[in-house]
Amino acid sequence: MAYKILDCTLRDGGYYTDWKFETPLVRKLVKALDNNKVDIIELGYKSPIKGGPYRKCNDGFISNIIDFKIDASLAFMIDVKDYVSDNKVNQELLLDIIKPQNIFQVCRIAAKYNELIYLPEIVNLIKELGYKVICNLMAVSKLTKKEITNYVSIAKTLNLEAVYIADSYGALYPADINSIFTNKNITGIHTHDNMGLAFANCLQAINQGATYIDGTLTGMGRGVGNVTTEQLLIHRDKIDFDLLDCITEFNEMKKYYGWGVNALYHQAGKHHIHPLYMQDLNQSNLTSKQLITVIESLHECHSYDMESLDILKEQRAVVVIPARYKSSRFPGKPLAKINGKEMILHVAEKAEISVGKDNVYIATENEDIAHIVRKFGYHVIITSDNCLTGTDRVAEAAKEIDADIFINVQGDEPMIDPEDIKNVIKLKKENPSYVINCMSKLHPDEDINDKKIPKIICDLKNNLLYCSRSAIPGNKNTLSDIAKKQVCIYGFNKEQLYEFTDIQKTPLEQQEDIEIIRCLEKGMKVKMVDVDKVSYAVDYPEDILFIEEKL
Repeated sequence: MAYKILDCTLRDGGYYTDWKFETPLVRKLVKALDNNKVDIIELGYKSPIKGGPYRKCNDGFISNIIDFKIDASLAFMIDVKDYVSDNKVNQELLLDIIKPQNIFQVCRIAAKYNELIYLPEIVNLIKELGYKVICNLMAVSKLTKKEITNYVSIAKTLNLEAVYIADSYGALYPADINSIFTNKNITGIHTHDNMGLAFANCLQAINQGATYIDGTLTGMGRGVGNVTTEQLLIHRDKIDFDLLDCITEFNEMKKYYGWGVNALYHQAGKHHIHPLYMQDLNQSNLTSKQLITVIESLHECHSYDMESLDILKEQRAVVVIPARYKSSRFPGKPLAKINGKEMILHVAEKAEISVGKDNVYIATENEDIAHIVRKFGYHVIITSDNCLTGTDRVAEAAKEIDADIFINVQGDEPMIDPEDIKNVIKLKKENPSYVINCMSKLHPDEDINDKKIPKIICDLKNNLLYCSRSAIPGNKNTLSDIAKKQVCIYGFNKEQLYEFTDIQKTPLEQQEDIEIIRCLEKGMKVKMVDVDKVSYAVDYPEDILFIEEKL
């Protein structure tokens, strides 16, 4: 049981505090760790990346903080990726940030497997500055035995203080630790506690001869956090009262920041999801259903991308299908049967494929329509009888729906392609200030002069210029290759829906009887997306037979 304990509370805990800690707390922590015979205390990073003082660990700053004698060695960490540019080590940057050994005795270097080629050069530079060097191989749970062996072979040539593995995703089991530490050249381990196995994994490593074990007070660390330093100390010997006082203070921080084992972190460990995703989600205000949706989208995401996470977690997309019974051209149209099934159900099922049944809503003024769709498990919102258009009906329904993106799929489009709905959602997320609409080429059996078909023209960036039931663009040349029609899938956010809705139609909208024109007349930007699949709308009873033949 003769192992050394390296405490990295301030370095790993900085992911919650932006590497800012109150000086009295740091002094109290360092003294308590030293009194409890912690061997190495890692105070933070030496990094060129923006962050608090413990992201920089400036020697002068640290000297003013730790102005008392301790027996423990002080350490800092660097990430290889921070010092590599244009596929080579940026020696000038490294030597500008890391000065010759002074208050720190140990430098830890964190590297991913594809960064090992830079390790010898960086290690030699750091050693020339007078530091003992420890290397951490990150994300070891995703590596093969051969890759781990290759890492050890490189490390053996560098005369390191310790050769570490890091369970970055908290995905290892004790049996995995047992297998890895059969290689006796691996001497240290850094565990994450996603599945509640951090302490068990440390014990297994110790039993296999590991001589360096990382811990953090109360487990504070990126994502779920780590094995607790107090567990390691008690297992090795005992802890004193001064450390208990620190634990009390850090537990208060834990209540605020929320690290520690929970179902989200367990899921992350099981699927090798980067810990910062779960840390961010754990502090969000998403509902349980939204959390599950985001987590399923993050399966096997090894690199953290804050922008993509913001898109996933902040934007719930729903499909709202306006279904009016009193259609002027075809009364009762949503309940018209196509191949024995009500048309509204054909549309709802296509929407369900795109966003899931729980995110499909039918907005109608009619109880017969409501009864049918409820019978098949879809949400219904009863709207007023005076909505001017389908989009006005969607806007009214949106007042009762907690969502960020509203996809209006017309209830008379039974051949709509679910992939087109997904594409509208994607384009809406990428272009939040635009209303999104769809277009496709006219098909050979469609006549450009058919007044039932709205035709569209766009600029070179697919921004809508105009939409008409007349033949546009003009017919000086053959139109077969350039004429496009509108496909009635729309993407709005709630604010755009509220801006759209009105007590009367705008003049050109009234003239053409095409609702998307209202957006143009109100100065709203509309971006069109091409769809490839054939889609035909039902406008008149005679269209039913045609649709049945196509289906």
